[in-house]
Amino acid sequence: MREAEKQLRGQVYDFKKTTAAAYVTEWLEAQERHEQLKPSTLRMYKSYVAKDIVPAFGTKLLLRDLRRAHVAGLIKSLQASGRGAVTIKRIHATLSSALTDAVQDGLIAENVAAGARLPKVEKSKVKVWEPGDAGKFLDFIAGYENMDSHGRPNGRIGHRLAALFEVAILSGMRRGELCGLRWEDVDLPGRRLVVRVQLVQVGKIVVEGTIKTDAGQDRVVALSDRAVAALIAWQFQQEQERQAWAEAYTASGRVFTYEDGRQLRPGYVSKLFELMVTKAGLPMMRLHDLRHLHASLMLASGQDLAIVSKSMGHSNSQITRDLYAHLVGDAARNAVEGAASLLPARRSVLTTVITEQ
Repeated sequence: MREAEKQLRGQVYDFKKTTAAAYVTEWLEAQERHEQLKPSTLRMYKSYVAKDIVPAFGTKLLLRDLRRAHVAGLIKSLQASGRGAVTIKRIHATLSSALTDAVQDGLIAENVAAGARLPKVEKSKVKVWEPGDAGKFLDFIAGYENMDSHGRPNGRIGHRLAALFEVAILSGMRRGELCGLRWEDVDLPGRRLVVRVQLVQVGKIVVEGTIKTDAGQDRVVALSDRAVAALIAWQFQQEQERQAWAEAYTASGRVFTYEDGRQLRPGYVSKLFELMVTKAGLPMMRLHDLRHLHASLMLASGQDLAIVSKSMGHSNSQITRDLYAHLVGDAARNAVEGAASLLPARRSVLTTVITEQ
């Protein structure tokens, strides 16, 4: 076999001596140096490489000796340790990405992770609040009694970020998109906004990243009259806060901010939502589930699947159908019942059947 000695993103490898664990580790370091991965993806990959892939392959297994059996063994050990199917799929994808690059750089002949038999990911039915529960939540945060530092009511009614949660329900935007939304991307007279960036929290660090969209482009979100009203009221409140903080105010340009104008930490928003849900006495949901709630409300109202798909940022309607299959069925039945209701009621006709003897 001809010895391959290639330069991989600044790192020179000795084909005969490189171990599988060392290659994957150094491959990931190269990805980080060249900023090939989003911060959140990089953090996830680092965890999988350090805690799962490297321990499984050890320090002696050479890259050139890596076989499909080793990959199968990794998957089997992950299953035995109780890791979920989705997590196993992600760990496998991390390894497969590294080996794909190794093939392209001539270090190995094939990607032995390709075609591996992975545990089936069971699709769970999306569970969201009923419209009544959503209404109760919005009423609760609108009437929320704020406290001072001593735990006494301070006279302010309504949580200051109530508008964020209302817009989340009315727009279907993701957490990072809400935190990253800028006023320059909001067109209140035109009743729409454009989702262009998102804030991603990696540990304690918050960075601005590109949006997550299956459609691969900026997403235009139509705003209802109620959403516009919520944003106008919030804009007025934010201006009052800006005046109160004066020179200490941070002009971040974000729509939703802390009182001093700084951009929100996505993790803080999630914890705040869970706290409000608990205080409201409602069934617990994740903040991301408000996105599913928005889709379910659109479908329940009889909205066309293609329009819902575009609003959610999916590349095609099939993705939306797969996620909300049970809701699509209900919407279809409601649609045909609605169409039937437009027709005049059918007259009852009495038919007499005469049987000849």
